[in-house]
Amino acid sequence: MGLWQKLFGWLNPSAPTATHADNATSPGPATPVEPGFGTAHEPAFDPQAQLDSPAAIPGAPVAPHLDAPAQPADAGDSNPQPDLFEAAAQAEAARVAALPAVINDPALRDALSVYAGMAWDRQIDFAETVGDRSWSADTSQGLIQFGDDLRFRMQVLGSYSFQSGTWQWIWANTQAEVQPAFTEVARQLLGFGNAQQLALFTQPRSELREQDLHTIGLIAAGADESAGYYLGNYGDGILLALIDPAQGLPHAANSKPERVLSVVPQLISEFELNHRLLLQHYLPAKGFALEEGAAQITATRGASSITAKFDEQGRLSGLTGNLKP
Repeated sequence: MGLWQKLFGWLNPSAPTATHADNATSPGPATPVEPGFGTAHEPAFDPQAQLDSPAAIPGAPVAPHLDAPAQPADAGDSNPQPDLFEAAAQAEAARVAALPAVINDPALRDALSVYAGMAWDRQIDFAETVGDRSWSADTSQGLIQFGDDLRFRMQVLGSYSFQSGTWQWIWANTQAEVQPAFTEVARQLLGFGNAQQLALFTQPRSELREQDLHTIGLIAAGADESAGYYLGNYGDGILLALIDPAQGLPHAANSKPERVLSVVPQLISEFELNHRLLLQHYLPAKGFALEEGAAQITATRGASSITAKFDEQGRLSGLTGNLKP
């Protein structure tokens, strides 16, 4: 199994040994707290700030919104392919219609495009560190543990119920036994959602698919500059937690520039993204300087370079690199 598949397979890790935030029962024996583990977390972002979208490039195409699928060909066209075009358009319309309303949101797509690159880059490092270890969590101490040797501070964002198919933010869970210090980022994200008018971040509960939890995790981890996020299956549902940035994991901006060439295709194959916006934020975060045109971005970092080409709809049509050690 590839790392990409393993990361998405984290929807079903082994069962925990500690109480989850959704349960009203008392937590099990607390894991001894090391110095600094009980300190308050200071989010790395301003929830009231506008998304820092780079200025539009004159002549650059605008990526289509999710609710604007391609129109079917005229049925009277002599071209023998209209039925194929119509079928494709109907399939796209059905796919869009099946999306939860809070996910089918152009503003959410842009937020995900801004934060997903570096968030997934760090997620790869986190996954390589954790490997296949089982997990447990002590929400009263704000700790998450993997196997017998790895323990991190965490921020609890919320939980997903298998039975109802709904996501609930931790700040809306009145029965959760989680100290306020370990829910600070969730409450900061509420302010972020209000500022950006993102229903997914402001509604206490939302009907979602399990895979939509990655959208929350990527935006939250990217905005907070977290070391990663974790989706922990606790039997009745999934706990979503951020891993505190100060955990000694590799700093993605300073490592493996070649990773851009794999992270970008992975992300655009799994998520609806503004491709240009993704690269405008991810490449500088990896230390590249950008030169932009209507149909191309050229990024340089020392002797290394990456070239991204876009089609008439603003979709990525080519990504090549000449990367030096």
